[in-house]
Amino acid sequence: MTHPICISVDAVADSALRAHQAASGATELRCDVCDAAIEGEPAGRGLYVWSRGDELRIEEPALCGGCAVAIGMTALSAWNVEEEEG
Repeated sequence: MTHPICISVDAVADSALRAHQAASGATELRCDVCDAAIEGEPAGRGLYVWSRGDELRIEEPALCGGCAVAIGMTALSAWNVEEEEG
């Protein structure tokens, strides 16, 4: 298999992203980290959370396969270190 199988965790986020791209005229999905073009479904999604006043904003940008794996493994490694240190 040359391409990973991607399963969307949140269909609402995918729909919102597609609607935003259609409104802005974007024709291709790009990785938020390395800016590589993504064909088909993204391999993963990032998560940005911030607030403006009383409003909480959440964004789930698309990630290519390489960046999704790198970010996931880095987070897992950091979590394991925290568990070992107590």
